Amino acid sequence: MRYLSIGEPLAEFTAQRETPSRFDRRAGGDTLNTAIYLARLSGAGQVGYLSCLGDDPQSQWLREAIAEEGIDTAALAERKGGRPGLSFISTDAQGERSFTYWRDQAPFRQHFDDPAALGALERADCLILSAVTLAVLHPTGRENLLGALERRRAQGAQVAFDTNYRPVLWPDAAAARDVMDRMAAIATMILPSLDDLAACYGTTSPQAALERLMAVSTAEIVLTTGGGDVLHRAAGSAQGERYKLPPAVAAHDTTGAGDSFNAGWLVARARGLSVAESITAAARLATVVVCHPGAIIPQDAMPVLFA
Repeated sequence: MRYLSIGEPLAEFTAQRETPSRFDRRAGGDTLNTAIYLARLSGAGQVGYLSCLGDDPQSQWLREAIAEEGIDTAALAERKGGRPGLSFISTDAQGERSFTYWRDQAPFRQHFDDPAALGALERADCLILSAVTLAVLHPTGRENLLGALERRRAQGAQVAFDTNYRPVLWPDAAAARDVMDRMAAIATMILPSLDDLAACYGTTSPQAALERLMAVSTAEIVLTTGGGDVLHRAAGSAQGERYKLPPAVAAHDTTGAGDSFNAGWLVARARGLSVAESITAAARLATVVVCHPGAIIPQDAMPVLFA
């Protein structure tokens, strides 16, 4: 397969804007959101998901929802007695979201304690994970995953890393920086947001954020800035370039904006589009996503990004 996304799937409950005490259930989780959009843009059989669910009704519902999107679930393990993580999302008048999680019980947290669970990494050309993926794993499993990703990169695989920083998942920012720096050094592509790097690294400007990552990684970098210019650094280059985004829209719900941007960017680049064209395509998808509640928009709302 072309892509393998790695992370923790969530049963996600999004508050209805008109009735905030009522919630709609959706499949969620950052790397799963990206996998869904990758599958929609690439077609069935191109995307797999490496994770672990339980054997309860919520896990079964999630497994079916993932498969219905055309995602290969061969690497989606089942742990007897396990239950998936839960996420409750509320949005303010500007569409900015806030999260409340119950995820300590999720079986994915211990999944990579056994290195055998990482065998699926051998079957994909591009491996995708986030800082959330690394944050929720047990230390042993995290080390196993980092080692396996380093080996796959040496074998020629692409490794795409989203710096999605959730402070509540880490002991402190210093612990997060240590792990994220190690992952950045392994990655062939880094997909950061300015908000993530400001919160974790204390960088105060887009250029400072870009330079902070350039100091620890030779990877290609695509830095989004919350609607401002996108900064791009080609792999190994000593400097970055700025690219304008299409005009902003009024957001209904920003959940999944970065995840969908990542999917649009990866597929555009795989199709041979230029940096500017790929940023435009990725931003176009994200612009549609923020106009809908939840991270995943209806199939019939998907924009046509590629002829």
